[in-house]
Parts: sequence; structure tokens; C-alpha cells
Amino acid sequence: MPHGPVRWPLVYFDCHTTEQAGWTVVAVVGELDLASVPGVRSSVVAATQNRKPPYVVLDLAGVEFIDSMGLGVVVGARKRVYAVGGELRVVVATERVQRVFALSGLDTLLPLFKSLAEALVPPTGGVGDGA
Repeated sequence: MPHGPVRWPLVYFDCHTTEQAGWTVVAVVGELDLASVPGVRSSVVAATQNRKPPYVVLDLAGVEFIDSMGLGVVVGARKRVYAVGGELRVVVATERVQRVFALSGLDTLLPLFKSLAEALVPPTGGVGDGA
């Protein structure tokens, strides 16, 4: 049995924010799990502070894997955005991630889009603002 530190394979992860067509787009690439949740959460918090009400697209098209912690950050994003009268849309492009959303029931709680282009249509006025 080998001794010494266990070397885990490095997993690529990136989270960046852009402004597009009146939306703050938080794009996530790689795995959305325990290790990456803090970065995504802080990006969503910043997005809700940049514009009132916030219109946020959580672009998960580049996400290859999502676990319960990743789903939790999506639910947290929904609560945070809706609490201030904003609107949240989620891009879920891969069948694997779509299946996780369906199994968890989040596909009925959130507006899901298969591409960023579809999600960037004009805001409807916010789900959380009583509109």
C-alpha cells in the first residue's frame, strides 16, 4: 500500500460574470459541487447587488456534474433574487444535469433554458415582485 499524500485529479472550474442584454450572467464551467459552491454563491450575491431589481441568468451550460451542494446554491440564488423582486433564469444544456434537476423537482420550481440565447429574452418584470 503506497504511503504519502493522496493525489486527486484536478477538476477544472471557472465562474465568471458578464452583463448581456439587460441580464447579469453568472456562467459556471466544470463541476458545481462542494468545492465550487462558495465562488458561485459570491458571484450570485454580487449580481443581486449590482442592479435593482436584479435580472440574473445562472448559466450552467458548461457544468458537467452537479451535486446536492450545487443544487443548494441554485435554490439559494432563487431565494436571494426573488427576495428583492428580481428574476432568475437557469441554463441547463446537458442531459446529465437536466436529469438531476428533474429528479430533484427543481425543473418545476425554476425557469430552465437549453441555451443562453433562449434565456436572454427581455425580463418579464421579476417573479418575486408580484407581477
